[in-house]
Amino acid sequence: PELLKSLSPLEGMKKDNLSALAKKVALRTLSPGRLLFKEGERDKRTVWVISGTVEVSEGEKVVAMIRGGTAEARNPLCHHQPRRASARALDEIEYLSIDSELLD
Repeated sequence: PELLKSLSPLEGMKKDNLSALAKKVALRTLSPGRLLFKEGERDKRTVWVISGTVEVSEGEKVVAMIRGGTAEARNPLCHHQPRRASARALDEIEYLSIDSELLD
C-alpha cells in the first residue's frame, strides 16, 4: 500500500481501497531491450516505472526517457488507449501494471 500511495493518482485513494488494490497487484520485472507495450496496442493496463529506465518512442523517434524513482515516474506511463507510443526497457526495470478497470 505504501508504494501505491506514492503514485499518481493513487495517492488520493482511501486507505481501505489501497489495501484491497495492493492485494491484486505485484511488482514485475522486465529484461533490458524488452517491450513493455507497443504503440497502437489496447491492453487496458495502467503502468508505472518503479526502478530502471524506460525509453518511450513514437514511431522511430524517442520522445522520453523515464527513470523509476523520479517525479515523472509517479505518473502512469503513456496511459492513453490505444497506446500512442511504445515503451522499451533500457536496463532491467521493475514496474507495476494494474488493470485499468480496477482503478475506475
